[in-house]
Amino acid sequence: MSVRSRSAADLDELARPGRPAGLPVERGALVAPLALGTVAVVVGALAALAPPAGVAVVGLACAAIALALLGRRIVGVFQVTLAGLLVGYAFLGRGLAHVGVPPLYISEMVLALALIAMGVAVARARFGVVHATLLLFMGWGLVRTVPYVGTYGIDALRDAVTWAYGLFALAVAMTVRPVHFATIVRWYRRALPCFLVWVPVAAILAMRFGSSLPTPPGSDVPIVFFKGGDMGVHLAGVGAFILVGLYGLQGNVRGWVEGLTWAGWLLAVAVAGAVNRGGMLSASMAVAAGLFVRSSIRWFSLGFVALLLAAAAGLLNPTIDVGASRTVSVEQLASNVLSVLNDTGNNGLEGTKTFRLSWWTKIVDYTIGGPYFWTGKGYGINLADADGFQIEANHALRAPHNSHLEILARSGVPGLASWILFLVTFAVTVVRAALRARARGALFWTRVLGWIFVYWLAVLVDTSFDPYLEGPQGGIWFWTIVGLGIAAARFATSGAEADVPEPTARDAPRKGGRLAPRPASA
Repeated sequence: MSVRSRSAADLDELARPGRPAGLPVERGALVAPLALGTVAVVVGALAALAPPAGVAVVGLACAAIALALLGRRIVGVFQVTLAGLLVGYAFLGRGLAHVGVPPLYISEMVLALALIAMGVAVARARFGVVHATLLLFMGWGLVRTVPYVGTYGIDALRDAVTWAYGLFALAVAMTVRPVHFATIVRWYRRALPCFLVWVPVAAILAMRFGSSLPTPPGSDVPIVFFKGGDMGVHLAGVGAFILVGLYGLQGNVRGWVEGLTWAGWLLAVAVAGAVNRGGMLSASMAVAAGLFVRSSIRWFSLGFVALLLAAAAGLLNPTIDVGASRTVSVEQLASNVLSVLNDTGNNGLEGTKTFRLSWWTKIVDYTIGGPYFWTGKGYGINLADADGFQIEANHALRAPHNSHLEILARSGVPGLASWILFLVTFAVTVVRAALRARARGALFWTRVLGWIFVYWLAVLVDTSFDPYLEGPQGGIWFWTIVGLGIAAARFATSGAEADVPEPTARDAPRKGGRLAPRPASA
């Protein structure tokens, strides 16, 4: 008998007529209130003497109570909470990451839920090669973090999120079910137009009025924080979502609506791309969706709208000042494109590129060709200070704007090798599953896997120019995408069926209310 049912039986016994009044209460009935009272006293003392420890104990106590009350329903709570967090990060960016009570922020709170959900779902979990390579990468990261916690404290833990947020991938892969993907697609479709409208609005708010916007308690970061690179990643996901056919899957998106959506997408890409080169390159990864699902109609729609906007931009040559050092203009976009390939003569663009290349070269020298080959410098040390590239008076710069090279600098060649092995394994798993799904006519899984792959690829591009994985607004998105990719690949390979929305007539014929098999040219 469970604790809950036993307690109910005890109450029934106490309420039974004829029970003598004043009967001594069983000692077991006193355990719960005594335990709660003890916890309250300990938490109060810790909160007064050591606030971080008090906050940690409160978090653990709340997690334990939540698990006791919700049981297996904690998995659904985790999934809904994570979805809300991802939406918040997509729209608000880094500003939302500062919500919380130091040293526990909203991301750590959701991570605690992820750990509980993993514990509940572990009995039904199925592990494969991707899990093994991910655990290898995380294990080596742990080895290169633990020795430095005593020296660098919270900085070591903060730097370790590069690998520690991989727990989100494991939690998502273990808890998501086939039916969840139809729900994800449905809600993403609803949020897509709002996001496209929000991108230019967020740019203006953050760059022109950032100092006037409210900030989370204890933080100087405005609640709306715009980064072109982060937005570029999400715009790649939006573009791929449309190109693979998920946006019009239910057949309720007319041609002119899709054309208008493409116009909003291109304008949003122009804003993100003008502000940040990494964002421009990341958004361009949307074209990789053509590797999974080919539709001449959707590509024609994108090309036609792009030509119209390009012609209008060429004639009008608009220049929009969003408050940043780089304006949104045709000239700025052209300079950003050319600066990736060669020297443009723009001091601002070339200066940042030269600075990064110099730092990256030094990292390669002291790891691959130097004394830190096997170990790296560890998680916790300020790499900008240690490598001689600090440019901030408050030492805010901690690592090079390249997550791949930061992994190399902090965990050595073994760390980078395990990272590359994981990435290759994940890519092969997703692509192979998509090909198998396509061969048997499971177009929904083909579309979903293509969308996930593009999102994943866009992150890898952006994180080559920006510390995207090192912050929760980027890291949690990336590892959630990885978890969804692992689960979708398993479902697509095993032939699992999702609650698939009705397809459009141009995408796939209907047969018995389900997606019918279709040739590979879908």
